[in-house]
Amino acid sequence: MTRPSVAARRRSALAELCLAAACAAQACQAGALADGRAWASQAGSHLWDVYEQGQPELFLTGYAWHDPHTYTASKLATLNSHAWGLGAAKRLIDADGNDEMVYAMVFADSHRKPEPVVGYAKQWIWRPDGGPFSLGAGYTAGLTSRTDILNNIPFPIVLPLFSVGMGAVRLYGTFLPRVTDKLNNGNVAFFFASIQFR
Repeated sequence: MTRPSVAARRRSALAELCLAAACAAQACQAGALADGRAWASQAGSHLWDVYEQGQPELFLTGYAWHDPHTYTASKLATLNSHAWGLGAAKRLIDADGNDEMVYAMVFADSHRKPEPVVGYAKQWIWRPDGGPFSLGAGYTAGLTSRTDILNNIPFPIVLPLFSVGMGAVRLYGTFLPRVTDKLNNGNVAFFFASIQFR
């Protein structure tokens, strides 16, 4: 019986190594998929809890500020700053006084077209004097769609979120940074208010 040549043994070892790597990759992929499913299920359950246990709020949108340093004067003249719109949310205050909310709103975008947004927000709240006045900072993540971006195909957003509140009324602000160095895009601050119903 003849022994396999060195080249044949190397080919066999390489084939076994490739097979082991493929099996490991498949196991990792399956594990990542399972982890992703578990995370999505947990996140969905948490959002549902916020919706079920949260207090209802009404959103009134109203103003979009366009940075004059990132837009030409002629472009600024065509942009809409009156971002009128409405929305609704469910806001849940945790044991530490911080809040989370799920929300949906629609408002007039910079080109006077309707822009819908659905999302989740988390804010850490400070009450400097322990009374009804509060300051908040956090983030929001969600989906929006615009006629001038992806032809109205929904896309994700993650933005900072700040607020000033007095009792059941809160003023929110967020900032959309420019994504390129080209003029006439980005650096927009968006403001809206909420009234909570207890």
